[in-house]
Amino acid sequence: MDLPDFLHVCKRNDPNIVNCITESVEYLKPYLQKGVPEYNIPSLEPLLLKQLIASEKSGLRINAKNVEAYGASDFTITNLKVNLDELIFAMEIKLPHLHVKGTYEINGKILLLPIEGSGPMIGNFTQCTGSVTVHAMKRQLPNGENHVQIDEFKMRITVGKGTLNLDNLFGGEKVLGDVINTAINSNFDAFIKELQPLIEKALSDAFREIANSIVSNFTYEQLFP
Repeated sequence: MDLPDFLHVCKRNDPNIVNCITESVEYLKPYLQKGVPEYNIPSLEPLLLKQLIASEKSGLRINAKNVEAYGASDFTITNLKVNLDELIFAMEIKLPHLHVKGTYEINGKILLLPIEGSGPMIGNFTQCTGSVTVHAMKRQLPNGENHVQIDEFKMRITVGKGTLNLDNLFGGEKVLGDVINTAINSNFDAFIKELQPLIEKALSDAFREIANSIVSNFTYEQLFP
C-alpha cells in the first residue's frame, strides 16, 4: 500500500529525527481525531476501552464496561527519545482533559466506607501527564517484505485533578450514593490510585492495537527510509 500524504515519514539518518517524528505525530493528530478507515486508522474520539476489571487485592472489586474516553486525541508529546536500531521510543505526554463515560459494577470498601452498586458512570480527568515506552520489532513476512510490529506499549499516567460520579449506588439509595460520591471526590487522589493500573493497562492495550493497525499497512522501508 502506498503511503498517504498525511503520514510524514522520517529518514533513519536524519540528524533531527526527534523533531521530525514529533512534527509527524502533530500532523497526524487531526486524522487520528476523525479516523481514516481505508488505512485502518480508527477515530480516537471516542477511544473505546475494553472491559476494566480490578481484582479484590484491596478489598474492592471494580468492573467497568463500554467505556468511552473523549479527549485522547488532544495529546502533546514532550521529551521524545528514539533508538531506531532497537526500535525503542520513549516519551512524555500531556493530556489536558479526558472525559470518560461507561457502566460500572462495584463492591467492597473504599476509603474505609462500604460501597456497592452498578449503573452509569461519568468521569472528568484534567492535567494528565504520562510516560510512554514503545518497543517495536522488524518482522519479515513470507513474501520477503519487512514490516514493523509493536510488541510493547507501556503507559504510566498521572491525573492532576478529577471528578467521578457513580450513578445508582446502593440500588439507587440517593442519600448513601451522594455520601460515597462526595467522599470519592473529596479524596480523589487516593481513589484514583486504586484505578490507575486499570486505566494504564486499558490505554496501553488500546494504543498498541491502534498503532499496529496503522503500521501493518506499510513496509519497514516505507516507514523508515
